Amino acid sequence: MADEEEVKEKKSGGKGLVIALLVIVILLLIGVGGLVYMLLSANGDSKTDSAEAHGSAEHGEAETFSHAKVYDAKYKQFEPPTPEAVPTYFVMDKFVVNFNGDGKAKFLAVDLQFMSYYAVLVAPEGDMEHLRPILKNDIQRLLRNQHFNTLNMPDGPDGLRAEILEVVQKVLEAHNIYPGLIEDVYMTRFVMQ
Repeated sequence: MADEEEVKEKKSGGKGLVIALLVIVILLLIGVGGLVYMLLSANGDSKTDSAEAHGSAEHGEAETFSHAKVYDAKYKQFEPPTPEAVPTYFVMDKFVVNFNGDGKAKFLAVDLQFMSYYAVLVAPEGDMEHLRPILKNDIQRLLRNQHFNTLNMPDGPDGLRAEILEVVQKVLEAHNIYPGLIEDVYMTRFVMQ
């Protein structure tokens, strides 16, 4: 009988050891899982913070960084503007072109300024300056193809502004610069005579 009790004790002691080992393994797995979760969520938070820092004005991802753009890596990357950034302007030379005046006007004179919150893009030595000859050519071609009757409508100058902005954004995109970095164009002079 003593031998049977000794065997039962060894078997029950073995079961206790197996249960203790299983509990330890489960606790280790939970601990490792918690650590992995914390590391991944910390990584995700830094990506979220980065996205907020570069928040898209188009999508309103970050109110405090509303002028920063998030765009594809295929485009040249610029340092995002700070929350307190003010718009900066790229001033084009004065445009005076012959256009289709329908007998009422011969010349169209326009002064343009392009607005961006990315100061480095529109700076005197920025990318826009290097693209000036291309921009001037494409804008002059657009202006020469305008018609007096269209421009003389109440929304004629606004339509022309939209067309000019589209031309500029196409030039930027052709040169691997995100077109949305130039947000608007303003005509500081618009004369038909």
